[in-house]
Amino acid sequence: MKILITSVADKKSAKKLSKKLVKNNLAACVSSVKTDSVYFWDKKINSDKERVLFIKTDAKFKKIAEFIKTNHDYELPEILSIKPKNVFKKYKIWVKNQTKGKK
Repeated sequence: MKILITSVADKKSAKKLSKKLVKNNLAACVSSVKTDSVYFWDKKINSDKERVLFIKTDAKFKKIAEFIKTNHDYELPEILSIKPKNVFKKYKIWVKNQTKGKK
């Protein structure tokens, strides 16, 4: 099991991408959190309100990353993966079953 992280512009974009990921069995669950981001882009420092998505999955990183790139509004989406050290066993099994066959 892993958690992928990406950020999107707003609540509407978060819901749209989250639903697509779950519908395509690439995520068992996606959590969306409001955040303020500061970043360097187009030769200047920018500050925006965004949504961070925590994508819980057992599917292969490459497969999900390609899906996110294809369905993301940003030119250069943040896509990173974290492997939790400890996970409640029943939850881990549930995530695996929801994303079964998407490796």
